[in-house]
Amino acid sequence: MNTTATTTQTSSRTPIYEEMVEKHGDVLAEVREVAEHSQQKVSQALDWSDLRRPRD
Repeated sequence: MNTTATTTQTSSRTPIYEEMVEKHGDVLAEVREVAEHSQQKVSQALDWSDLRRPRD
């Protein structure tokens, strides 16, 4: 699913969405960005590959 296209379609169909974005910012885009950042942090936190050392 293309989120950019979805957002564009939604805002072109509903003028109230554009008004809400003007008043409060694009909350959906911000939440999406925070979620992506959180996923990256979790992936880093759960990546234990650095702890595995080859046996001699």
